[in-house]
Amino acid sequence: MSCQTPRVSFIISHMDTTKGICYIIGAGEKCALTFVKTAADIVIAADGGLAYCREAGIEPDIIIGDFDSFGSVPDGKEVIRLDPIKDVTDTFAALEEGLKRHFSEFRLYCCTGGRLSHTVANIAALRYLVSKGARAKLISDGMTAEICKDRAEAEGCRYFSLFPCGESADVIIKNAAYPGEFTLDCRSSLGASNAPRGKAEITVVRGEVLVIIEF
Repeated sequence: MSCQTPRVSFIISHMDTTKGICYIIGAGEKCALTFVKTAADIVIAADGGLAYCREAGIEPDIIIGDFDSFGSVPDGKEVIRLDPIKDVTDTFAALEEGLKRHFSEFRLYCCTGGRLSHTVANIAALRYLVSKGARAKLISDGMTAEICKDRAEAEGCRYFSLFPCGESADVIIKNAAYPGEFTLDCRSSLGASNAPRGKAEITVVRGEVLVIIEF
């Protein structure tokens, strides 16, 4: 997983891979919206994420939420107003909308920091997207996070951390400050703050892991 352009291999069967990227802007901690939207891409602002879009001069294709964070029902190309009594967060509803439109690549901005509960929910959202055959990445200033089920690489970053999704996961790490074969347990901090030595190689032998890259 390259730290500048992280790569994780997935098998996508039922998704329309001719589509571009679904960018989701949440209402978490503000971060730089550095992406360049193409004609094949779509931008979805989740509730208060609309304010970040407007500040960055980005016009979202879809605005979705119950708008408790934004404060009022906004105008836009397509506004989806959600009932505030619901079973999913606004960000999760946004990614579900992207899946409905057959996107298989997701980038989630401004979806960390702030309320810890929402950061944890957004990590769960990564797992949900992967379970649907999609690729997904959380992006904030100085950090990216994504789910890996097979192989990844890390280079050019300060740290990479691996945490099991579930009870445990088995990994092999090469070309790192702490190489070897490890069983990562959800009740342990093992896997935090490793560092590449050149290009670190990560192989997930069993389970799936959350890979966090810190620049």
